[in-house]
Amino acid sequence: MKKILLIILLLVGTLQTFSQQDPQYSLYMFNPLGVNPGYAGSREVLSAVLVHRSQWIGLEGAPETQALAINTPLKNKKMGVGLQIVNDKIGPKTVQTFTLAYAYRLKLGRGKLAFGLRGGILNYNYDWNKIEYKDEDDVIPNTAAESFMLPTVDFGIYYNTRTMYFGIALDHINRAQFNLIEGQDSINSAARVYSNFTATFGKAFVISDNLIIKTSLITRLAQGAGNIDINSSVLFKNKILFGVTLRTSGALVFMTEINLSKNLRMGIAYDVDASKIARSTSGSFEVFVGYDVGLFKSKVVSPRYF
Repeated sequence: MKKILLIILLLVGTLQTFSQQDPQYSLYMFNPLGVNPGYAGSREVLSAVLVHRSQWIGLEGAPETQALAINTPLKNKKMGVGLQIVNDKIGPKTVQTFTLAYAYRLKLGRGKLAFGLRGGILNYNYDWNKIEYKDEDDVIPNTAAESFMLPTVDFGIYYNTRTMYFGIALDHINRAQFNLIEGQDSINSAARVYSNFTATFGKAFVISDNLIIKTSLITRLAQGAGNIDINSSVLFKNKILFGVTLRTSGALVFMTEINLSKNLRMGIAYDVDASKIARSTSGSFEVFVGYDVGLFKSKVVSPRYF
């Protein structure tokens, strides 16, 4: 039974830190498609974002994530599509995610309301040899699968104006399941990808042409656990942004974004975490690069607040 429990925990991640089932981003506000499929097309241009995150630097087997997200409105501007590729590694487990997103957008008041669907595959890979066992009874049997694929389906609702956005999303609504061990223990070795609920909100306050105050929050809920990130940032002269995020799980995130041109932007975040694990590390580091291209005679507007 111990070995069965160990396999299940490795698949779904530690439930107390549920966000490790799916990657957690400190710079979520610069990669909204990674949070909500309803965002597809909302930037009104072809937009690509590349993200790298190293969590708990210096800790062997700590999470590392790379993500590429691309989205664009279609020519009629009523629909948006997106592509996301994610490589997430933690300890002996590596998961590659390949998903396509579709959003249908409706004019509502000063903004647009979008309903999004995202579907694709989760490709799991395990290196059981990287696990050190204190008890030989816990050794993963040779019959355990080293790789397998599961389908995933996500749904999101997203509303945005030029200075505000709100969204809710539900990931893995199909709750895909896989049996890691064949035979008599297969029933007890079933592992499931649990659904996650995410809500986001952001508001930009235009103080002057040279000073914008931006606020945002994200809340993540899964399996009875959750946390909230609350961010406040200041954008100077539409060029450089400095911000601080308070995470209710006990972390401070310091971040910056630089708009190098109307098309190109980049940002960096550093997490100072008060958790027991993080106290033994050098913190967490995240960086992103974004590039926008105007399509269908649309111009890249600067600044774009979200």
